[in-house]
Amino acid sequence: MGSRRQKMLSIHTIGVRKLTLVFLVVLIYLVVYHLPPPPKTKNNTRADRQPPTYDVDTTPRYLHSSRFREDPDSEYEKKVSDALSEIEGNARRREHNWDSSTDDRIWQVALGKYIERDTDSIEFEQENREWAYSASKLITETFSSVPDLKQLYDSYPYHVIRSDLIRYLLLWYYGGFYADMDVYPARSIKTCPALQPLWNDEARRLNVSLVVGIEIDEPHASPRLMREWRWIRRYQLIQYTMYAPRRFSPILREVIVRVLAHTRQHIKHSNFFRGPQYKENTILEVTGPGVFTDAVLDVLSQTLPPTHKLVESSVDADADIGDLVSSSTGVTQRRVTWAPFNRIREPVCVDASEASEGKSMGGVCVLPISVWGNGQRHSGAENFRSIHACVNHRFGRTWRKGWMEYFFG
Repeated sequence: MGSRRQKMLSIHTIGVRKLTLVFLVVLIYLVVYHLPPPPKTKNNTRADRQPPTYDVDTTPRYLHSSRFREDPDSEYEKKVSDALSEIEGNARRREHNWDSSTDDRIWQVALGKYIERDTDSIEFEQENREWAYSASKLITETFSSVPDLKQLYDSYPYHVIRSDLIRYLLLWYYGGFYADMDVYPARSIKTCPALQPLWNDEARRLNVSLVVGIEIDEPHASPRLMREWRWIRRYQLIQYTMYAPRRFSPILREVIVRVLAHTRQHIKHSNFFRGPQYKENTILEVTGPGVFTDAVLDVLSQTLPPTHKLVESSVDADADIGDLVSSSTGVTQRRVTWAPFNRIREPVCVDASEASEGKSMGGVCVLPISVWGNGQRHSGAENFRSIHACVNHRFGRTWRKGWMEYFFG
């Protein structure tokens, strides 16, 4: 009798443990995938915090090497690039009197059930009433011919990664002005002084298909400073705000190619049982500002003549550093690095006509950090009330800030 009671007690204990385990698994799943984000905050909620000690190296670094470019899948990248070129060609053939210039349209991306338009987004639209406004969520059939695009898009575990890809696709195909939901206007787009060369009369208007801003500009940053700021690179372009005055920017096409290729590479090298893990640094390099920045500099390097002023400036800045010198041959690589964009005070623009014969980069303008990147405590950024500010980003309710950071800073 006692043995039977012990057996039943043992079975009951095992049953309770199983139920507890199931409960814990369900709880973890709900916390990881369904816990709503923390309340929205403004960038100045804790603006009295002191920035990290400004610890710098004597030698600046103007060239970053991403691990995703060490062994690129060139065959796949060519297939994606060819598919995008075909989409562009079809659009050109369909539209009579083809003109690559875009309509005045503002794009924003809202994914997830907890993301709603707030005052920043509404104010941005109202400040630019002459621009059409579109909030996009889905990838259309337009891109169905791009190899693995839908499959890779669906594989992303977070909306922020999907949002990265969507913004590149929208601006490449349609053109226009993109802004994150927590971006608000310091002034209207058409009154931004840094963008005035784009509104000149036809004879003096710049031929550019992409305008970008600067987010990080600290080539002298030490490893310690980078750790404290949680940076993986010393320089970085903004992609929470972008402007494509013309459709089908070759630079944006290269960004899309690399995003898909890097995603495939990340999945391929992930743990078989755990699957691909998208931590902050991985997202930055696979779909975020990292891959975006590298694509801009690499396309310029591949299309500009070796005597171009940006190349000359890059090589000159590397003279006492040696990052451009091949360790095997001793030959200096002539390419564009971050050097020409370090601490700029005026826009640096490259007209499409400056590309080498037979090559195309569509033209690009890089704006000083004071135009779109103010409110930060580094890189020479100014405050939100700067006379140069055109767009401000609150940096408060972003994808990087979870509940731990919300409570403990």
